[in-house]
Amino acid sequence: MGINFNGSGFLNRYDEVYYTYGDCSLYCKYSRKGSPSVVFIAGLGDSCETWNQIQDQTSEVVSTFSYDRAGVGRSEGTSVPRTCIDLVNEMLGLLLAHDIKSPFILVGHSFGGLVARLCGSLYPDLVSGIVLVDGVPEYKELAYEKVLTGTLLADNREYYENPLLNRERIDKVISYEQIAQHSQLYSIPLSIITRGLPDQMEDTWPAQAILEIEQRLQFDFQKLSTSSKHRIAHCSGHDIHHDEPEIVIEEIMGILKEMKK
Repeated sequence: MGINFNGSGFLNRYDEVYYTYGDCSLYCKYSRKGSPSVVFIAGLGDSCETWNQIQDQTSEVVSTFSYDRAGVGRSEGTSVPRTCIDLVNEMLGLLLAHDIKSPFILVGHSFGGLVARLCGSLYPDLVSGIVLVDGVPEYKELAYEKVLTGTLLADNREYYENPLLNRERIDKVISYEQIAQHSQLYSIPLSIITRGLPDQMEDTWPAQAILEIEQRLQFDFQKLSTSSKHRIAHCSGHDIHHDEPEIVIEEIMGILKEMKK
């Protein structure tokens, strides 16, 4: 059992456990307040600690769950490339094992947004809302090619095609195909939060052009649900949950309020 303190003066107690799923021991952290449950899904290579501030505050009013995927944080790694469906099944296996009550509000950052979307498509009866925190658009690397040249273009394509180049060995090509094949229109609340600031990278990277591509693609996420909303986090880079955590919390609480109507 762990104890976490946040600046608002509240103590939140979590169950912190390791659970073997497949051939890996995975770290999970959760608190219980009945249903629904807010499930936090980190971006590629990030541990569940990336959600600490938001999970602490959200846990004051609702059940929460976060975890480290294989090869990240306190979880064991895997040598086998995995896909988005593998990640969805892993997450649901952990939720079931720890009796985390559905329906789930899925909060996905970056690549975690793809996991949230696919879970909502495959298991609509379990998901009551989705918050995409600068969520990755499928095939984003191919969209980037419109503004990349030379070495940047080649490196971008190699990163897209070779799962061994990302820390979690995620096969992006197959994962994007899975998202496209199982895309469906949601009727649940879908909140899309997009960063307002370009990436801080080397001078040769066309950060502003990439930002405009991502904003346009994420704006199109509104078509995924009959109950969607989009907002720009004007003071945030990619890590909106760090730069402007209050925006993410507002969207989670907004979905909870909608569920009570």
